[in-house]
Amino acid sequence: MSITDILIRSISGYIFVVPGILLYFLCLKKSGKNQTSLHILTIFVFCYYLIGILTMTGIGKLKSFSPKMVLIPFLDMISGPMDTVLNVILFFPLGFFLPLLYKKYNRISSVALTGFLFSLSIEIIQMFGRGATDVNDLITNTVGTCLGYFIYKLLSKPTRKELRRRFQADKINDGIEVLFFMVYSFVIMVTIQPLVIHSLFRLG
Repeated sequence: MSITDILIRSISGYIFVVPGILLYFLCLKKSGKNQTSLHILTIFVFCYYLIGILTMTGIGKLKSFSPKMVLIPFLDMISGPMDTVLNVILFFPLGFFLPLLYKKYNRISSVALTGFLFSLSIEIIQMFGRGATDVNDLITNTVGTCLGYFIYKLLSKPTRKELRRRFQADKINDGIEVLFFMVYSFVIMVTIQPLVIHSLFRLG
């Protein structure tokens, strides 16, 4: 996809995610669980990143169930090193955002598991769209997530603890919030976004 195509597809999905984010934080505020402005603003960036991942991996261009599966690990990494690097880079921000936004994800095990499950969800949905469900993508995406976590830990050491706390969620279940934003992004990208793309932009 061209950069223009990526921007059109991601923005056309994101504009429908924004109202859900606003409504979610409004509900938290009314229930006495108001979050910091820095956390809320970063969530908007995080959700656009999630939409960007789904756009880049072909979610939103679904067709009939026609699975193409690559189950041999590491072989494609050798034959297509550029794809391997791009997969690592694509999931790198996920490993950075999770510990930045949530105390629960201050452990590599939690971050790696979340990166793996999110990647697995994408690979499963790709069985209904374009591209192949590839075990190598699971490996490289998880590695990218872990790399992002390590970079966050490295950069956060000289940062004041008070500033780090302003980014993080408070008085809520961290895992539930992450799950909500991920599932919500998936739902938008497989329902509303394709309709907008076809009706307004005439893209396939």
